[in-house]
Amino acid sequence: MSRKSKRKQRQDGPRAAPPTGAKPAPAGRGETLGAALDRALVAPWFLPSILVVAGILRLANVGFLRGTPFVDELQLDHAYYDEWAQGIARGDWAGGKGPFWVDPLYAYFLAGLYAVFGRSLLLVRVIQCVLGVVTCCLAALLGRRIAGSVAVGNLAALLIGLFIPAVYYDGTLEKTTLCLVLSTGALVLYFGASPRSLVLSGMALGLAVLSRGNLLLFVVLGAVALASHPAADSTLRGRTARAGAFLAGALGVIGLATIRNVAVSGEFIPTTANFGQNLYVGQVCATGDGSYACPFLHPDPHFEEGDFRAEAERRVQHPLSAAETSSYWGRQAVTAMLADPGAVVQRAWRNFRLFFHQYENSDNHSVDVQAESSPVLRLPLLWMGQLFPLSILGAFVSWRKGWPYRLLAWIVVVYCATMLPFMVFARYRATVLPCLAVLAATAVVWLKDRLRERAWQSLAFATMLMTSAGLFSLAWPDWMAEAHNKSMGMSLHDMGEDYLRRGKEEDAIRAFERAVAIKPEMFIASMRRLGDLYLARKNYPRAERYMLRVLELKPNSPLARNARVQLYTSMLEDDRYRNDPKIKEKLAMARDAVTGTVASRNEPSDHRSAPLGTGTQDAILARLRSEAPGTPVWLRFDDGSQASRDLASALRDLFTKAGWQVRAQRALSFRSKPGLFVYAADEKPPGYVQAVYDALVAGGLKPFLATGYREYYAAQVAKDPGFHGLSFDDDQTYVLVVGPNA
Repeated sequence: MSRKSKRKQRQDGPRAAPPTGAKPAPAGRGETLGAALDRALVAPWFLPSILVVAGILRLANVGFLRGTPFVDELQLDHAYYDEWAQGIARGDWAGGKGPFWVDPLYAYFLAGLYAVFGRSLLLVRVIQCVLGVVTCCLAALLGRRIAGSVAVGNLAALLIGLFIPAVYYDGTLEKTTLCLVLSTGALVLYFGASPRSLVLSGMALGLAVLSRGNLLLFVVLGAVALASHPAADSTLRGRTARAGAFLAGALGVIGLATIRNVAVSGEFIPTTANFGQNLYVGQVCATGDGSYACPFLHPDPHFEEGDFRAEAERRVQHPLSAAETSSYWGRQAVTAMLADPGAVVQRAWRNFRLFFHQYENSDNHSVDVQAESSPVLRLPLLWMGQLFPLSILGAFVSWRKGWPYRLLAWIVVVYCATMLPFMVFARYRATVLPCLAVLAATAVVWLKDRLRERAWQSLAFATMLMTSAGLFSLAWPDWMAEAHNKSMGMSLHDMGEDYLRRGKEEDAIRAFERAVAIKPEMFIASMRRLGDLYLARKNYPRAERYMLRVLELKPNSPLARNARVQLYTSMLEDDRYRNDPKIKEKLAMARDAVTGTVASRNEPSDHRSAPLGTGTQDAILARLRSEAPGTPVWLRFDDGSQASRDLASALRDLFTKAGWQVRAQRALSFRSKPGLFVYAADEKPPGYVQAVYDALVAGGLKPFLATGYREYYAAQVAKDPGFHGLSFDDDQTYVLVVGPNA
């Protein structure tokens, strides 16, 4: 017998001999399975296996989504960061001329990759998949440090590895993956033993702040926790030194962005100049279903900063700096909150539901729509609806196990609280995923142990707690179900537009029809597109069906009435309907409807002016006439849309009436996005370009304004000679593009 065995026998006492003639009782099946599970969770092969599976899931998802809409032709935040990164990679390492509008780190991350490897979106996604696997590994380390348990750490890694939203975000050109790996690393280092570890934790958190601005609060709270809690250090001096090390690391990184903002603007802006605007969106523009709408705001980061500043300056009647603009909108938001506290509470409650719910509320594109192209995203694995109940149980059973566990729970609570006054989109909550994963892993180990002990009372309590949490995170209130349908339909409509730009009309029609099938009155733009597409294909019955449905929902729409005239005119030019008296009668009625609309508005009978009412025309003319006669305007329109042609003609007449010189009015050579667009050739265009934008806004229209288009177009053509865009003449300063459904 070995010395170790003898020592153990002395400690435990002599082993009892089995009764004479009795056979040893075999281990129960439950105990055998439990022991096998215990061994597996701590086996050396378990964590590497998790990392391999996590990597396979992420890379497979990227592979399945290649060539699908929104992947190569980027939109919204994805396009904004990509374009920003390209500018940085070309030498603009200051990242622009004003203070940062959105969190800057991801743009510099992309720019570094572009500078070294060239612009490869596939490479970016592969690297982000690697970062996703690194996050799983860091979660394992975090669980081991918090719980002192290899099993908890490995389970935390498994939960993140199988968390489908994380798999999805790792494959998108968006900052969530970068923020998640940095914040997880910061947590691992925060629970380290040395001051050096705390400095590195602060630096990692500082970088995370530059990718998710509301983490700035945790720089302060993290230092306070280190300085005040005896568990961090037994002496006040030691705790103060540790807090100082943490602060030094964080502020040293964040200070780089602050110094840069001060240098370019002369204003003290720690990270970004959008706090007031975001609060205003969350409190005034929120629609109550997880989305928002402001009458003066285009929900696109390319335009949001300019829209907010222009509207604020219009209201106060003098120029505003970036910090002043943010302060103005912050005051407006606070005023609205004080005026209706009940609405503030209701919005906060709904945001709380969104934060922990199964529903992935997206501000870009619906994960559910993307899942149709990726079998990985359809796998019955883990979503927030299943993770939340486990993490609630984990927080409850671990609350008395020590300061680190309680700190994890408080991080989740405080982070969620910082989101409640703002908009809550699913990607924002990913930051607390490592905390939730460790708590949930603790719950799984606790459940396993209670089952082995047959602690039925404890298990009954756990069942009730998890059932309550599950109802909270899995039940769909009506407003959330409506929001989900809206998100699905919007993504399908955008998908249809993407297919159109790529010449895939059949796919576009299917996408538009699916959007309409969700809720026709919500997606009138899709019905208009279908009407135009079926008209171009001479499928007149279907074109008529959609056009009449648009008129039914918007009976006073001049665009819908003119589209109907175009439909019946085209039918009478077709040999199949040339002498059809019913079509002639329908055309006469459609023309009467247009004429009646025009007459009721005291407008000329020329159908080209029908899209604009008298009030709209007067407002546009008043602003245009403030510019000198002969001011130039360049007009382009979507020739595939009768509505676009009509509105372009109406605008041409107004510019001419105001004394402007129409230098060109030509059809586009490609399909345009819906809407009105003012593209300025240079970063600082002439004042009359702003006058065009202001005139359209004054008329109640909603134009998009973008500057620096000449350089942008040249860069795109250099990368892709087949790029569909607008080439400018040498003396051309801007162009007004009239897309369909403008």
